[in-house]
Amino acid sequence: MEIKTKIFYRVCHIETLQGLWYDYKGDFTGYIHERFNFCKNNELKMDFDEEIVGWLSATDSLESLFNWFTTEDIQQLQNHGWFIHVFEAEDIKFYERFQHQIIKQETSKLKKVLDINKDIKTIEENEKQGYKTSGWC
Repeated sequence: MEIKTKIFYRVCHIETLQGLWYDYKGDFTGYIHERFNFCKNNELKMDFDEEIVGWLSATDSLESLFNWFTTEDIQQLQNHGWFIHVFEAEDIKFYERFQHQIIKQETSKLKKVLDINKDIKTIEENEKQGYKTSGWC
């Protein structure tokens, strides 16, 4: 039986892969509230939940990602080493508490790092270049 994978997008640090709320081990950093308080969702609290340690918040389309972070947010974040990362995932679940999808950290594969100034144009252009904006691989 073929295992289906899906493409997901996540803003995280280029070297550590940590997110803006939590590091890669699941420890709270709160960077989005302090260091990067210019971000659109800088006041959004994501309280610790042991149930999702080992899972990463991600979106299944670039369009959805831009609901969390504006292009301006990402442009500024890139100056500090935070980029859009493209993951391929097979272990996926919907996290009810914060109403978003999460992918299993251990089994998700990093496919590409995108530079918003070079790689992101329009959704249509991305699909022509092979970036899936949503859907199964």
